[in-house]
Amino acid sequence: MTDMIMQAYNVLDEIKADPMYQSIKTFDRLITSKYKEEIKVFNEANKVYNQVMAEGGTYHPDFKEAVKTFSQAKSNLYQKQEVVQYFEMEKQFQEHLNDFLTQLSQAVSNHIKTPNKMGIVTKGGSCHVR
Repeated sequence: MTDMIMQAYNVLDEIKADPMYQSIKTFDRLITSKYKEEIKVFNEANKVYNQVMAEGGTYHPDFKEAVKTFSQAKSNLYQKQEVVQYFEMEKQFQEHLNDFLTQLSQAVSNHIKTPNKMGIVTKGGSCHVR
């Protein structure tokens, strides 16, 4: 069992050393430092929106204003070039991880359910590994 845990740590170290992962971390630091104000406004709008949704949802008197403010803050932040690149790289990296997990599960058993490219598990039944 200890050998398997050590192998898992080795795989994790390889993932962390991947150039795409390193690029994602670099973009994260860049975005965090460059867009402090936009992130602050986004987080505050998100907090208000979540509070409105928890207190009454669409029937809350501040619903329209909260949605409008949150939408503007999100749009302002998510349209930044670095943020767009960050999410594209993150999506590609997630696809690589999903492929790796699929290969790993298939090496163990063909009966292990794994998500497809859309993240949906299409096979029925359960795992029959013994």
